[in-house]
Amino acid sequence: MHDGFTEMLLGLILAALPVLVLHPGIISIFVVFYILFLPPFLEGIRRKYIYPRIGYVKLSEDEPPKVTARLVATLVLIIVFVAAVIYSVAIGIIDQDLVYRWIPAAFGLIMWVPSVYLEEKSGQNRYYLFGALMTITGVAVALAPIADSNFVGFLYFVCWGLFFLALGLVKYALFVRRFPVVDLPEDVQDEL
Repeated sequence: MHDGFTEMLLGLILAALPVLVLHPGIISIFVVFYILFLPPFLEGIRRKYIYPRIGYVKLSEDEPPKVTARLVATLVLIIVFVAAVIYSVAIGIIDQDLVYRWIPAAFGLIMWVPSVYLEEKSGQNRYYLFGALMTITGVAVALAPIADSNFVGFLYFVCWGLFFLALGLVKYALFVRRFPVVDLPEDVQDEL
């Protein structure tokens, strides 16, 4: 959690999100790339740049991932909120343009799920801050006097994408300074 790759990946995804939404054909290519090629690519990056610095430990996979009540409650609340908005648009209570304007705020609420998960996984309360700030800025850009509702989402996602990309790069630079490359015995290097 200290190497910055999670933040860099999130930044790239957020910055690319407006392009993916505008060109639906690219979404299928992105999903295939994300599912099939990203995990081995990230593992290769970690083998080359991270494991020589801190080592490698494979955790036991006997225990399924822990799903907590807070995580489930957060996800259920978000699903109910999104379903209510979709229903309101479908029956004409809410204008579609208004929905586009409030997508950043809804996405900020959705980001509470990974925030809760990362806090529980790492024990670092700062991950709550990301969920809170993304929700607050989502509401702020929705209320901003910007005429084009599509630009609201573009502005939100690109700015947060650049922020997380920069945060990841800074974390990686600090990680490299904090953990110099460790010379491993040859038998250990062969296993990597």
